[in-house]
Amino acid sequence: MFFLQIYAVSITIRIVLGFLLLACLWKFDFPPIMVLLIAILNDGTIMTISKDKVKPSPCPDSWKLAEIFATGVVLGAYLAVTTVLFFWAAYKTDFFPKHFRVRTLNVNSIGHDMDSIARNTEMLASAVYLQVSTISQALIFVTRSRGWSFTERPGFLLMFAFVLAQLIASLLSALVDWELAGIRGIGWGWTGVIWLYNIVIYMLLDPIKFAVRYGLSGRAWNLVTDNKVAFSNQKNFGKEASQAAWAHEQRTLHGLESAPGREKAASMELGHMAEETKRRAEITRLRAVHTLKGKVENAAILKGLDLDNINNQHYTV
Repeated sequence: MFFLQIYAVSITIRIVLGFLLLACLWKFDFPPIMVLLIAILNDGTIMTISKDKVKPSPCPDSWKLAEIFATGVVLGAYLAVTTVLFFWAAYKTDFFPKHFRVRTLNVNSIGHDMDSIARNTEMLASAVYLQVSTISQALIFVTRSRGWSFTERPGFLLMFAFVLAQLIASLLSALVDWELAGIRGIGWGWTGVIWLYNIVIYMLLDPIKFAVRYGLSGRAWNLVTDNKVAFSNQKNFGKEASQAAWAHEQRTLHGLESAPGREKAASMELGHMAEETKRRAEITRLRAVHTLKGKVENAAILKGLDLDNINNQHYTV
């Protein structure tokens, strides 16, 4: 649930901010029906997360609201900005036609009649829909994982739902002319370009997630303020101490070290055992020095005699 909430916040920021910027900057009205279709396909995919295979937390978890909202806002804003950049490159430049040999969607390169403008707007709506749909659903693979998303295999149902939803989205964008929704097919060339663009965007999602988590941990500021690594006179700038602290943190994270209370209790118990052993050793030494029995046993040991094999074993002290 913790990672699902991050995804929910990210998608909300991503959809609202992204389409708001398109409307404010270029007065582009994205078709409401396509927003509804994105929501239906996304929600259908997210329902399968109940059967997903997610690595359990190595330590008790809690509702870290700061991490949920900070990570969600940053990821959502990043995706919104990438959509704006994609729209600008397609609507105002010839970057994609020049490098990938696809049909131009540049408003300055088409005719100025109403039919050409309407047709171009419908194709832009299809392109934006596919770009938003694919990267938005792919975000779930980033938020569901604690480490790199490609190292934690998702469940079969989640992967199947993602592939099916994006296959539908790709077919709609590439082939379908839907007057009611205000979209027009952009062809398989543009579809491939959008998928490639989203793959490049996806590669930065994991580093952004790690950066936000590291910033919230406070360790970045401690390097300058508390630890003063930049002005340290320790050998190798305290590298050995940092490695020891990191090893301790990893052992604690994976449950290889006890909790602080248990660790203190175990330390006290070991101290009592050491004191008891020392006291018994001292008693044994004094008995061997000051009692007749101890002196006899020591003499027998020095001469190599076994008192258990001697017939007259019963003597008094």
